[in-house]
Amino acid sequence: MNHLLSMKKIQIEGFSDEHWTPIVKGIDLTLDKGEVLGLIGESGAGKSTLGLAAMGFNRQGCRIVSGSIVFDDIELTKAPKKELRELRGSRIAYVAQSAAASFNPAHRLIKQYAETPVQHGLMNLSEAVEKGIDIYRRLLLPDPEKIGYRYPHQISGGQLQRAMVAMAMSCQPDIIVFDEPTTALDVTTQIEVLAAIKEITRQFDTAAIYITHDLAVVAQLADRIMVLRYGELVEEGNTRELLANPKEEYTRQLLSVRTLRGDKEQLAKNKAVILEVKDVSASYVNGIKVLKNISLKIRRRKTVAVVGESGSGKRA
Repeated sequence: MNHLLSMKKIQIEGFSDEHWTPIVKGIDLTLDKGEVLGLIGESGAGKSTLGLAAMGFNRQGCRIVSGSIVFDDIELTKAPKKELRELRGSRIAYVAQSAAASFNPAHRLIKQYAETPVQHGLMNLSEAVEKGIDIYRRLLLPDPEKIGYRYPHQISGGQLQRAMVAMAMSCQPDIIVFDEPTTALDVTTQIEVLAAIKEITRQFDTAAIYITHDLAVVAQLADRIMVLRYGELVEEGNTRELLANPKEEYTRQLLSVRTLRGDKEQLAKNKAVILEVKDVSASYVNGIKVLKNISLKIRRRKTVAVVGESGSGKRA
């Protein structure tokens, strides 16, 4: 069976401290049409380096030492730069972690969306704008007919992240590399963006590599997971099977939720309430309410997390 993308024995090095250091150490990776592959591991595992290599691209200071990267029968490690430029954006797209850094603040969203399909000769400007509005609608962006005429600073972080997904979809690529695109978002916005990514890749039958350190995220999206550590493959498998029955200790550590256990006496002490808040309300000077009848208890040796989106009153 021919895979849409096949990477074999990939070795990549990075230059630091006056010498080359291995970053990716002989990893094999395959991706089929419509499949979502999750690359997971802690910082420094080589996830982003491997994901970029799938586009035939290296960051400055990195080099592919050996191995093969074949996309649709094209060997990317040997392809001319002109051919690689034609592939990137049109057939293999990339979604970065920071949407704000990926947009030109001087141009409207729809202009930046249309630039790639027009430059690749896939459609004219009016056709690209019409297609952009359709994809904005599919991604559930508000007022899709008009939102593209705003500048990047005029929409929220979650909306901008979805606009970046739309821009990556502008040429309906075969593969999109998502490089931790929800890390900087609050929890509720992250859920919205993940749902949008899942839906848009399903609708267009787009294959994807989703890079993250968060198992909860990748479990929602990926058909298959590769666990990386220190540039090496630790474990690979179907998402459901790997999460239910991880074979390697490192994978189990990523999945585990550790709890502190003590003897009965200590557990009894832990139950003591050291701070209690009852029915607290707070307002700004202008009368705008910040907190409304909030109650909570903090017990000895316990940690209480206060979670919510921006403007929910956490700090108050």
